[in-house]
Amino acid sequence: MPSERDYLDAQVPVVLSVSRLPQRLDEIPGSVTIIDRQMIHASGARDVADLLRLVPGFAVSDAFEDGTAAGSYHSQIRTMFPNQMQLMVDGRSVYSLYLAGSVGPGLQTVALDDIERIEIYRGSNSAAYGARAFLGSINIVTRDLVDTHGVMARLSGGVGEHGAGVEDWGLRLGGSGQVMQNSDFGMTGWRLSADRRRDDNLRGASGSLTVQRINLRTDLNISVQDQLELRAGQSQIENWLGREDNPLPGPHTRTITTGYAQIDWRRALNEDGDLLVQLSHTDEDVDELTYFSSRSPLNRRYYSDIAWNLSGRARSTNLLAQHTVRISPSLRGVWGGELRREETTSEPLYDTSRSFIEDFTRLFTNIEWRFAEDWLLNAGALAERSSLADKDEIAPRLMVNWRVADTDTSRHTLRAGVSRAFRPVSVFERNADIRFKDPNTGADIGYMYDASLGGGVEPESIDVKELGWLVEAGSALSLDLRVFEERLHDVVIDNWVNKAGGTADRGRKVFTYVNGEDFDVRGAEAQLRWKPWSGAQLHYAWTQFESEQRMRLSPAAQGTAVPTHYSQSLLYIQRLPWGLTASAFYYEMGDRIYSNDIKYAQPYSRVDLRLAKALRLDDRWWSGRNAELAMTWQNIDGDDVDYSEDNPRYFQRRVFFTLQLGY
Repeated sequence: MPSERDYLDAQVPVVLSVSRLPQRLDEIPGSVTIIDRQMIHASGARDVADLLRLVPGFAVSDAFEDGTAAGSYHSQIRTMFPNQMQLMVDGRSVYSLYLAGSVGPGLQTVALDDIERIEIYRGSNSAAYGARAFLGSINIVTRDLVDTHGVMARLSGGVGEHGAGVEDWGLRLGGSGQVMQNSDFGMTGWRLSADRRRDDNLRGASGSLTVQRINLRTDLNISVQDQLELRAGQSQIENWLGREDNPLPGPHTRTITTGYAQIDWRRALNEDGDLLVQLSHTDEDVDELTYFSSRSPLNRRYYSDIAWNLSGRARSTNLLAQHTVRISPSLRGVWGGELRREETTSEPLYDTSRSFIEDFTRLFTNIEWRFAEDWLLNAGALAERSSLADKDEIAPRLMVNWRVADTDTSRHTLRAGVSRAFRPVSVFERNADIRFKDPNTGADIGYMYDASLGGGVEPESIDVKELGWLVEAGSALSLDLRVFEERLHDVVIDNWVNKAGGTADRGRKVFTYVNGEDFDVRGAEAQLRWKPWSGAQLHYAWTQFESEQRMRLSPAAQGTAVPTHYSQSLLYIQRLPWGLTASAFYYEMGDRIYSNDIKYAQPYSRVDLRLAKALRLDDRWWSGRNAELAMTWQNIDGDDVDYSEDNPRYFQRRVFFTLQLGY
């Protein structure tokens, strides 16, 4: 059973990314899920998207049809392109600009081996991070260099139903630097990691999936007060799309290549303040080109070698400066600004070779004020100006935390607050113009997207009211309950409109973007962490909410309410004798809509099991080295449709072994 120490342990997780202030869980303005290193390791997951199943309110897809595997919060609003959350790695935005925007490619930025924890803020967080944090924010925090010294090698291989195969490997090198004698200048540490994930014969897909990454980090001391952190890396995602029985466009590959560089300068001003300046640049290149044959809806002539081309590139450069200050023992805050330039170029997507450039200017402030012994006020706001928007946007947030009880064994905190967030229209939603052309003359022979027919799309906004209850019993138990009401305005949605030569909806229509009806989302979500007995950990997440949103594009269901969202997940970890650790991972999703509000998707569940053995290596050559051999069974309850009924993608039952060595 848990000891008294477990209940009296004063160490409470500190969250770094919610308000840009380091805060304990009972002090943050909202609900946060922390996926720590132990959970990552025990889950058997092979990418970050899979881990988001542990977060209340998330719907997760392993299909790479729309860019890459991804997760979306409150998925009834949008599921095809989850573009309403901000995704960061060590504070740098890795939100993909391509198509309508997505967090999918960014979730593949770093290997799980290099991640220390993932902080997921569940609720609108534009007050801290601007437009992209419309429905929340995710910050992936990589491991400290001190914890990754030496060499680590990992190899995974396995098989599954219908010929599925798993072939993964990872390699990491890390070391400490040397500060120059009689000087404060020098390298304090470095890390170089490379890895590959590969899936073969995915059922319902046309071919394999490969994700490759390389990442470098170096830390340097410039003086007693100043530190530089340098990061750079590249990731490449290559996957097959299309089906043999669908000639538009047929099986082909898409490759997404992303490279980045980041510099963080931190200066300790004094014991009550510090300064952070961050400069980053990201390049994203998409290569998707194949050819098909079809009859033109414009002139009814039959054409061969028509280009299906969704290739293009995107660039972003970001400069951030923020100052954190403690004004008094009861009052502290953070303020700063951000300049960001985004550039998107794709003649196939926009029917022009010119680049679309959007400049963002952001000013933000967040304060934490303990105005009474058991009361804490969090207040913040962000103002954002876009060079392509008609007006400036402001996102405020106000949250009050009341420590209602603090006993010898537990602490109870109630939260209440309101916030407002916004999301401007993306470049694709504003300018999409996808045409099919005569391969000989270049004349138009068909149309798929025409954003100009939407009549002008306004930014979307959301007003949130929420109540929360947090119970903490040291390290033995934590319960977080959130009840919320969200009012969404002008949500940008896909629509079909008539246009001669259109190829959507069996012809004569094209896709465009419009603002939908305002609607409410009401519900509750909870997460539980519990150590029921020695060596055991249980992590449980549950969500249920209903929406006033209506089905639109499905002829059979048009005008009916979208289904009530229900999901739950469970991760159980048990430490066993003889160096064994066993874990079970369960995820269940109820009725849902896909994609956007076009079609219903069936409910599904998934069960994973993992058994790991720590190996003692006493041989002279292996002495002092650590090793682990693990066997993971995924989806043991059978295949489930992960995309849509008429275009299914299945995540097959599979088993794979992982051997990890390090010293």
